[in-house]
Amino acid sequence: MTGEQHIPPAFAKGYALCSPTGRLQPRTWRDTAAEAIAVKFRKATTWEKAQGKGWSVQFVYVRVFLPVFKSTYSNNSEACDEQDV
Repeated sequence: MTGEQHIPPAFAKGYALCSPTGRLQPRTWRDTAAEAIAVKFRKATTWEKAQGKGWSVQFVYVRVFLPVFKSTYSNNSEACDEQDV
């Protein structure tokens, strides 16, 4: 076994924008830092101003998965009295 750590296929590496409050912006995830910045800040001067306000670009690992949606519809049709409410 080599000393190199392999990431499972369900994970990916990339970059995402981080707001001044420390929140990663999920829709900005891209393969390179330049691509992540270009999602929200198309001009270099705009990005420089944003950096002055505390925006940054962070290296991240992303877990890729298929969402599973479950029905919240109930087959039970119980009568509801006004007293129950």
